[in-house]
Amino acid sequence: MSVPEPLSLPGRFVRWVDAEDQGSGIGAFRVAFAAIWLIYDVLDLALGTTERSLDWYPHPRDPGLVVVQIVLVATGLMLISGRGVWAFGMTAAAARGIEGLVYFPLNDFFLGSIFLLLLAHSKGGPFREDGLRRPRWVRDALLAQLAFIYIATAILKVNPDWLSGGHLFVRTQYMVVSWLWPYPTWLEQRLATLAFDALLAKAAILAELTLAGVLVARRPWWLAAALAVGIHAFGAFVTNVWFLSATMIAAVVLLLPRDARRG
Repeated sequence: MSVPEPLSLPGRFVRWVDAEDQGSGIGAFRVAFAAIWLIYDVLDLALGTTERSLDWYPHPRDPGLVVVQIVLVATGLMLISGRGVWAFGMTAAAARGIEGLVYFPLNDFFLGSIFLLLLAHSKGGPFREDGLRRPRWVRDALLAQLAFIYIATAILKVNPDWLSGGHLFVRTQYMVVSWLWPYPTWLEQRLATLAFDALLAKAAILAELTLAGVLVARRPWWLAAALAVGIHAFGAFVTNVWFLSATMIAAVVLLLPRDARRG
C-alpha cells in the first residue's frame, strides 16, 4: 500500500481554506452577533448616545453619523436573515470601521469591524452563498482572534494600577456616586476596599489567561463557557459593559466546538 506524500505548506493552506466546518456554530454566532449589535445600533440611533460623545452641548445631529447608523441597522437585519451575507457583512464592516475611525474611536467598534469582515465569509464568500458551505477557516480565524484578545488583555492588566485594585476601585466608585449603581450592599462595601479590588483584579488576569489557553486547546467547552460567562457577567454588572460582554459570551459559547474531535 502506497503512503501518500505529505502536502506542501501551500497545499495544506489550500486544504484548510477549502475545508467544510462541522456543526452550525458559525451561522449561529453570525445571527447572535448581528442581533446584539442591532439592538445597540437601534438604541444608539434613537437615543443619540454616540452623537453626544462628539459634543455634549446641544447641537444638530451629524448627518454622516446618522447615515452610518442607518446602514448598520439595515445590514444587521440582513445578516440575521442570512441573505446576501457577504455583501451586507462587508458593508457592515466598513460602516462600523467608519464609525470608529471618523466619529468615535471605541475599541469595540474596531473589534466589531474585524468580526464582521470574517462573518461576511460565513456562507462561503461572494461566489458561494447557497447556505450549503460553511468554511472552517472562518471559525478558526474567529477563535484565534478570541484567544489573542484574552491573552492581550491579561498581559495589559499586568501593571501596578490594575494589580493594586486601583482601577477597579475608581471604576466602581464612579458607578456608585455618579450612576447610583444598584450593587448589593455587601458587594458595594467590599468594592470600597482596595484589598478586595486587588483580589478581583488578579482573579481576572488568571481567568483570562486560562480562557485563552482553553481556546487554543479547544477543550473543554464547559470550562470555556463557564469562564466566559463569569468574566463577562462580572464586566456587565460591575463595570457596565453590556454589549461587548454579550458578544464575547456568544462567541465563546457558539464557536468553540463542544465535541473536541470536531475542532
